[in-house]
Amino acid sequence: MAKPFRIATYNLNWGNRRGDQVLDAISKAKPDLVCFQESTQQSERFLQDKLAEDFPHFASVGHQGRYAAERFSFASKLPLSDVRFIPPSAGLFGFCTANIVVGDVPVQIINVHLTPVVLKRGDRVAAAMLALSDAEAKHEVEIAAISTVLDPTRPSIVLGDFNSISTFVAPRTLTNMGLVDSFAAVTTDADAKPTWTWPTRPLPISLRIDYIFHTKHFSTIASSIVQREGSDHSLVVSELSLRPTDG
Repeated sequence: MAKPFRIATYNLNWGNRRGDQVLDAISKAKPDLVCFQESTQQSERFLQDKLAEDFPHFASVGHQGRYAAERFSFASKLPLSDVRFIPPSAGLFGFCTANIVVGDVPVQIINVHLTPVVLKRGDRVAAAMLALSDAEAKHEVEIAAISTVLDPTRPSIVLGDFNSISTFVAPRTLTNMGLVDSFAAVTTDADAKPTWTWPTRPLPISLRIDYIFHTKHFSTIASSIVQREGSDHSLVVSELSLRPTDG
């Protein structure tokens, strides 16, 4: 039986200059695989160098300069294969896929970064609702594209920055496909535990918008949020166990 597998998602915020805080969050989480969003070529070089001893397998993909926040990275203790970037069919960022073997079981990893809700300074309620509706429409197209790549009959994990609360279209689509929201599976009142904070006035906005979903080939043993300075997002980590197969 394979030992538990720890996987993390972390949106770095492309403008993050606190590499020490990123490394500290990873050290605290103790993952076997970290899936990053909003990496840049600068942060990728830093992370690959600093994590090389514990995470010898590192890969980055993305548009290569089209948008500041576009890229994705993986840092893994286990070998990665078939790392592939899928350009966006809607929105800005697309998503990426990779394969990893846990124990002797191949696992599909899908690292996502869905379109953010774009608000302008001074927007009133009607404008904010329109921006939210526009993002939801893009998310519907984005999650449909992800769903065509996702094979729920094989062990799979879909994780990243969804820019979406759990009842909206993208998380709901994965739940309807039978995937499990790992943090919510082991956390009471999960949506009250934010993974993202933005310093609006007079009060900041704080929401749970970063997720680790898995197929029912896994069970969640534990899941937690690691908050550090630098990024507006926190690292989310889940410890997963592969369920025994019949026969």
